[in-house]
Amino acid sequence: MWGYGQCLDTIKGIVMELNSLFSMLIELLTNDSLLQSATSTVPDLVSAIKATSLTLCVMFFLIDFFTKTLHFQWVTWENVMMLFLKMVAAKICVDNSEFFTTVIYNGFNSFVNEISGTITQYSFIDTSDWQVAAQYFVSSSQASQIINNTDAGFLNFQPLILNMQISIQGLIMKIIMIIANVVVIARLFELTVYTMIAPVPLSTFACDSLSDIGKGFLKSYAAVTLQSIVLAVMFIAYAAVNNALIAGRIGSYNLALDGIMGLITTLTLGIGVMSSGAWAKRIVGSS
Repeated sequence: MWGYGQCLDTIKGIVMELNSLFSMLIELLTNDSLLQSATSTVPDLVSAIKATSLTLCVMFFLIDFFTKTLHFQWVTWENVMMLFLKMVAAKICVDNSEFFTTVIYNGFNSFVNEISGTITQYSFIDTSDWQVAAQYFVSSSQASQIINNTDAGFLNFQPLILNMQISIQGLIMKIIMIIANVVVIARLFELTVYTMIAPVPLSTFACDSLSDIGKGFLKSYAAVTLQSIVLAVMFIAYAAVNNALIAGRIGSYNLALDGIMGLITTLTLGIGVMSSGAWAKRIVGSS
């Protein structure tokens, strides 16, 4: 007959999978080598993009030059010198685009590196006390029955129903964590594309009427890198809220979350991870 011992085995299996997914999330966030290895594997493509960007830079300069020389008030040595200096500055930006993007990336990521030791020590659900861990899926009284492996008696289907409840919650929580991992992986892809394609938008600095494109790109790149700080702070806040909930320091909320605490906190974390990109863009003023 199905007993409460099987419920504990189910909880342990789900918790181990959730902790593994959470560890992967932290690794994707704190591992700097992933971006470097992704951008260094295609040097020919990077060279081709730079060559194209230099061509665009010259074209944008000529457009700006001929547009302004149509107005005679612009035809002065000072303005001509300014145009050529702008062309030189744009070429420097294109040639050193990797340096500029690396400075932005390292600047924001240094904060994450500083607290990486703090983040990596977190687990999604603490396994030091399985009775506490069980309360993420069931009520406190049900957790006591599971941990003590209470005799369910003959033809008592309560453990079976409870195990189904735990399995369904665990499945939903794993799906949410997988989606969160996909969001963080997508951020890595976005960073890689932005880093490799950076010379193209930076070439617009050669033309006054197009320079907003380059400024907008730098804002967008800063937003993507800032997202790592948003996520790091979010994980720290998640751990603090989780501990407060399970310890009963938030009071009346415990009754409402009794038996579904893990589902609610996982859903909250998942929504936060999915919204982190939009929050970062609002912080830097990027649309």
